[in-house]
Amino acid sequence: MYQNKMSKVSIIIPYKTDRGWLSEAVESVHNQTHKDIELILSQSDNGVSYNINRGIEKATGDYIKYFAEDDLLTPNCIEDSLKAIKGYDFIHGKAINFFENGKEEIYTPPVEYPTVMRMVHSNVFHGGTMFYRADCFDRFGMFNEKLWTGEEYDFNLMLLSKGAKIGYCDEILFRYRRHKAQKSLGNRDRLYQNKTKPWIWKDSEVYSTTNYVLVAVSLYEKHRNKDEFSFGRFKFKRNLTTENEE
Repeated sequence: MYQNKMSKVSIIIPYKTDRGWLSEAVESVHNQTHKDIELILSQSDNGVSYNINRGIEKATGDYIKYFAEDDLLTPNCIEDSLKAIKGYDFIHGKAINFFENGKEEIYTPPVEYPTVMRMVHSNVFHGGTMFYRADCFDRFGMFNEKLWTGEEYDFNLMLLSKGAKIGYCDEILFRYRRHKAQKSLGNRDRLYQNKTKPWIWKDSEVYSTTNYVLVAVSLYEKHRNKDEFSFGRFKFKRNLTTENEE
């Protein structure tokens, strides 16, 4: 028996089109050991952030999880996530990356409880393992719908920068399908990949989705003697960083 056994969990599958695996994704939700689940299929021709946000607006659960229609939850995902989230706002965990040739790789995060500045330097979260308290979206905000890619990284960095508490689940929670139709990892064509690097406006700051983190690092170095400073919607506070962290 686990403490959150009676909790309702909303699972959102955001997508534009079914690339052939939606039924498998839905089946992985139905196969959960935790049964009080609300499944929300959020489909439109808009971007990932838009579809996630529309799903969040419909959600009635105490906790929220989302994942893409080409991926899978492990049967223990929700139960183990509920066990791990006690005392935290959101959590991450281990995942399996699996390939078209049958190869599988276990991803174990190099840092279990990263600080905001550790995340600024590199993203250690496997996006499909993320699990959130529903009130996070009321307290901290929603996904940035202006982004074409990097939506999860942007959102999770924002949560940490605003003081949300991150937890860790030492279990495999997710199966991440690697294939050629993936937006950011599948198509290596140079022209296609350049689409992941648009210059965009965000809260009066101009940055690209590939270099904005470097801008944030530069600003941090400039303002590191201050107790806190802001970059767009990111708020950096001294007590959220570790000066000597690798």
